[in-house]
Amino acid sequence: MDLANTLREERKSAELQHLDKNFYQQVGAYLVGLGQEHSKVGDPFSVEAQILHDTLKGEKSSVNKLIDQRLKKIVRRALRNARTDSREDAFQGMTEEEEEIYRSLLSGIAKGREAIMAHVSHTERPLTGKKDIIRDYEVVRLLDSVPLFVGIDGRIYLLSKDDVAALPAVHAKNLRNKNLAAEVKIERDDLK
Repeated sequence: MDLANTLREERKSAELQHLDKNFYQQVGAYLVGLGQEHSKVGDPFSVEAQILHDTLKGEKSSVNKLIDQRLKKIVRRALRNARTDSREDAFQGMTEEEEEIYRSLLSGIAKGREAIMAHVSHTERPLTGKKDIIRDYEVVRLLDSVPLFVGIDGRIYLLSKDDVAALPAVHAKNLRNKNLAAEVKIERDDLK
């Protein structure tokens, strides 16, 4: 494993370079192996011990710099995707850990942006009662996955294909118009 080269390649591009989903587990095993090799050297002041020590120190430094580089790119991607309905493959090139970071960032950005916009535009309003929900919300079944969005009700929606959800009517209508959702009929008696 050559972490310095991986870091060099990451620095060359504005986009995330592809890493295996379990890249960081591989790095952990590699660093543990180097540490074990170093501890097996009989003379801690030998040239071999010093080379292993320097290699371990350099690789740890490279992985920390690599993580920082990739986090900057993930933050930029989350910011970009929080502002748009981008359907790009958001997780492209990410490891499992980075996907989790991305999801948390995107959710936090979307929620924070909506809270700010609610204060700026004074659109914040109380949620409706159960009896009025049919008027302001519609139940739909998703025909395809949609990007995370914040509804006019201030809730965060991350919907996948075949999900059934009660959405603010305006969002349900938009999804139906784009053939991304189908209306689910609910009788008013069911809500009492």
